[in-house]
Amino acid sequence: MSAFDDYLLYFSSKLGRKSFVIKKGIGSVMLSAPHSAEQTRNGRKKYGEYHTGAIVNVLHDELNCPIIYKEKNRGDDANYDEKCRYKTKLREYIKKHGIKYLIDIHQMNPSRPEIINIGTGYGKNIKKDPTILEKAIACFSENNFAPVTVDTPFAAIHPYTVSAFISRECGIPCLQIEINTRAVSKRYEECALDGILLSLKRLIQELE
Repeated sequence: MSAFDDYLLYFSSKLGRKSFVIKKGIGSVMLSAPHSAEQTRNGRKKYGEYHTGAIVNVLHDELNCPIIYKEKNRGDDANYDEKCRYKTKLREYIKKHGIKYLIDIHQMNPSRPEIINIGTGYGKNIKKDPTILEKAIACFSENNFAPVTVDTPFAAIHPYTVSAFISRECGIPCLQIEINTRAVSKRYEECALDGILLSLKRLIQELE
């Protein structure tokens, strides 16, 4: 199996013991996967976006970029709750290590027509450097992911999404990138995992 498959098996098997994990790295771009484990929002349990945990770990292995990801559901939702150790520890790491950009990775239901959606909070979360959006769209377009929707259907506008919180608290540009499950799961003919990884890798390198 590939490294991606190994990570995917780890997340989908729910073997993690910690609520979340931060893996240190180098560079000024940090990746986040707050839904890589199951979440609980308003008392309702939601499926984990396991592929996102595998994605950020593979990119960490290849680029040594710092990452944070959920490993176990503790009755919380790191991308929604106002009080959240995931976000406070992420804020602490960003300020201590001089991180300049955050890319928050999510996974969309395969029934959605969009393949890639980039949430910017209608520009609010990237106001420190609006060019990050152009770069992200270009990186995905180069690998034939088009069109790339912006702030539709997800805008990351809720004040306690990871992107909105970190942009506000740390003053850095933050993107919420939603990837359709059809593009990353080998169960679908449309799977283009290599292209997704190449697009994200290129974006990180462009920002560096």
